Amino acid sequence: MERAQTLTAKIGYTRPMPRARPFLALPAALLALALLAAPTHAADNLTSAPDSTYGDGGTKQTLLDSANVLRAEIWRDANGMIRERHEVNGDGEQLWGFFIGEGTESYNWGGAIQIKPISGPSGAWTMTVYGTGTVTIKEYGYLSKAELDTEFAHWHGQMRGWVNGFIRAYQGSG
Repeated sequence: MERAQTLTAKIGYTRPMPRARPFLALPAALLALALLAAPTHAADNLTSAPDSTYGDGGTKQTLLDSANVLRAEIWRDANGMIRERHEVNGDGEQLWGFFIGEGTESYNWGGAIQIKPISGPSGAWTMTVYGTGTVTIKEYGYLSKAELDTEFAHWHGQMRGWVNGFIRAYQGSG
C-alpha cells in the first residue's frame, strides 16, 4: 500500500517544461549573423555608390556573381554601419536584414524579411516578416507575384522607416 501511494505521488507530479522561447530565438539570431558575416565574392563584382536611404553620406554596395546576377546589396549609413542587407540565394530565396545601433551585434538586429519560392510549377512564394527579438510579425503562404510585390513593398517600407527612426533617435541623443 505504501508503495502504491509513492507511485501515485510521483505520477501526479509533473515538472514545468522549459520555455521554448530560447529555442525560437536561435534561428533568427543565426539569420542575423549570417546576413552580417556572409562572405563576399570576387571584388571586381562589387560596386559602391552614394545612397541616402539611411541618411546623407550613406552608400549602397551591390554584389554580382560572374554571370552578373544579383547576389547581395548592402546599405550603410554615413558612419559606415550596415543598416540593411539583402541576399539572394541560388534557389531564389531572399533574405533582407535590418540593423539598428552599431549594426554589428545580434541585439542590434532590427528585423528581417524572408522570401522563399514554393517548389514546383506553382509560381508562388512564402514571406515571413520578423521583428526584434525574433518575433514573427507576419507570415504569408502561397502569394502570387503581384501579392508578393504588394506585401513586400509595404513591409520593406515599414522596416526602413523603423531603422531610420532608431538612427535619428540615436543621433539626437548625442
